[in-house]
Amino acid sequence: MNLRIAELHWEIVRRLVSLSFSSALKFPPETGCILLLSRNDHPQAQTLLVTDVLPPSDGDFTDQETGAITFTSRYLRKALILVREQGLAGFLTVHTHPGADRQVGFSPYDDRNDPSLMENLHDLQPDGVFGSVVLGKDSACARLWSADKPSYLNELIIVGEQLKFMNLNGRAYAVPPSASDIFDRSLALTGAGALARISRARIGIIGLSGTGMLMAELLMRAGAGELLLFEFDPADRTNLGRVLHLRASDADSATNKALRMAQVIAESGLGAKVTVVPGGDIRDPAVAAELRSCDLLIGCVDRDWPRLILSEVAYQYLIPLIDLGTEIGAANGQLQSLDARVSFVGPGRPCLFCSRVIKQERIRLEGYAPEEQDRVLAMGYSKDIRLKTPAVMVISVF
Repeated sequence: MNLRIAELHWEIVRRLVSLSFSSALKFPPETGCILLLSRNDHPQAQTLLVTDVLPPSDGDFTDQETGAITFTSRYLRKALILVREQGLAGFLTVHTHPGADRQVGFSPYDDRNDPSLMENLHDLQPDGVFGSVVLGKDSACARLWSADKPSYLNELIIVGEQLKFMNLNGRAYAVPPSASDIFDRSLALTGAGALARISRARIGIIGLSGTGMLMAELLMRAGAGELLLFEFDPADRTNLGRVLHLRASDADSATNKALRMAQVIAESGLGAKVTVVPGGDIRDPAVAAELRSCDLLIGCVDRDWPRLILSEVAYQYLIPLIDLGTEIGAANGQLQSLDARVSFVGPGRPCLFCSRVIKQERIRLEGYAPEEQDRVLAMGYSKDIRLKTPAVMVISVF
């Protein structure tokens, strides 16, 4: 199981424990904090999510001067009350080992004291998720406790302007493997580490028309490990001039565009796995739930309601979203405008409402049946209009 944390929360943690790694101190003390947790329980991506950092107050630690650290019952009780009040999954205690740098592990003191502490916490909250993290200067080790036995977490994923990763087994990462010769030309831009990472990533593409098909094509050729495709629209004749890989026979048979892209990826032989989500419409809660299994979301839709859903998933589950928008404005057969936009959505970044990409009025209108939309517009209750001219441009984030 992995642990995800927003970069702004990770910076708070590093600031709270910085005294332990100060070069100005001959004997720096152990320090720590508590991480409040929620959970992504998708069966293919079970992950713990840090919802907040609970900093210590004066008197929340004991034994700090003896080369160890003990969290007081007052501090732990404060965390447990927040877990109950906010309906959270549980919490992790975090402490440091000041002498550790690129390798760190739990001490005999930790191994003696953790079992009884975790047993007490489970007595108070039987269904809670409780564990501990030990930090070195550039390393971390983390474990959960259940039935007096620890289970170790795999990886810390820090979500911010970039995705950063840290092993949670106490050791720094090994040198990434060499890339296949197919991707030699990508190394100058990304490095082997990025290629190795994308080869293990599950990337959701929402919308498989002009932009979405191209994103799937580029990610396939960039060595993506798995593509999860969301699309409910079948192909028709109007798609043939702007949607990659569609054939006249696909339009005639009303083939689902995601199924067509899956066929192309399989025929490529490039190794990318592809999964087409049944139904494909993320306005359906059962379909939207599959977004939680992704490491990255790429939105290629032309409506505000699906964009709102994607934005909410990005913040709630700490899954970065790249939202793409293209539009050609036309009137009376004349080109009026040609626009393209890329929005990066995630913790610490403006949401699509804040950046005025989506509007509440348009979401309201999209929730109506087509006949009701016509009635509302005709009566002047909404100044919004429905998009009738499809986007035919494509853009890339690579």
